[in-house]
Amino acid sequence: MMPKQEIIAVLLVIICPIVIVWAAFSHQSILKQANTVQLSAQAPEKGNFSPQTIKIKKGKEITLMIRNVDVTSHGFIVPLLGIRVKEIKAGELEKVTFTIDEAGKYPFYCSVWCSDYHMQMRGTLIVE
Repeated sequence: MMPKQEIIAVLLVIICPIVIVWAAFSHQSILKQANTVQLSAQAPEKGNFSPQTIKIKKGKEITLMIRNVDVTSHGFIVPLLGIRVKEIKAGELEKVTFTIDEAGKYPFYCSVWCSDYHMQMRGTLIVE
């Protein structure tokens, strides 16, 4: 008969990988259900916002995850909707959650001076 500690160790070795795989799949499922949109930010001459066009459904809560993949700071603002994210430093991720009840096209911009091409760092949020 195995000692109690060995039985616990064997169970942990079996259960832990199962829990890790389950958690990974659950996380992806939660992101889809939560209507999460990934957005990367880079100075325009290095790639700009990606994607530059974001389509969302009217009346649905959206979480926008903005990752700065650049070596300089960026920002994010949708002036017509009052959505603003503070300065996003190099390598950081900022999240903003919102719901838009009116269909339309809303331009978004970088709100932190990032390069000589800063004024070209923009995109469009399309609410259908």
